[in-house]
Amino acid sequence: MDVLEFKLPNDALYFSTARLMATGILNTLNRNIEEIEDTKMALTESLNICLNLKESDEIKVVFEIEEKSLKIKVSQISEEKLNSCEKLSLAKTIIDYLIDKSYFEEDTLVLEKEL
Repeated sequence: MDVLEFKLPNDALYFSTARLMATGILNTLNRNIEEIEDTKMALTESLNICLNLKESDEIKVVFEIEEKSLKIKVSQISEEKLNSCEKLSLAKTIIDYLIDKSYFEEDTLVLEKEL
């Protein structure tokens, strides 16, 4: 498994950096443009959730590349707080539609894309 990890400020100004990294990784894995765009949109929605919840001034994003999947872990997303915030329910629905599997590990949202 290969792991790429970085932190960025919880500010929409820097979200394009995470999207660019996801694009590069998926391109390296020879994914098609539709898979790349869907994954970038799911990542963007996750980062927007972080921005709205304001759990921290910093977001940790981890890309775990395995043989059959890519996991993108976005920190600072509490399942409890997400479920209690009605205005963010659409973002979670979009994520679930675009990505193969999403689930929580403590206060981290995991987006899993099958390869």
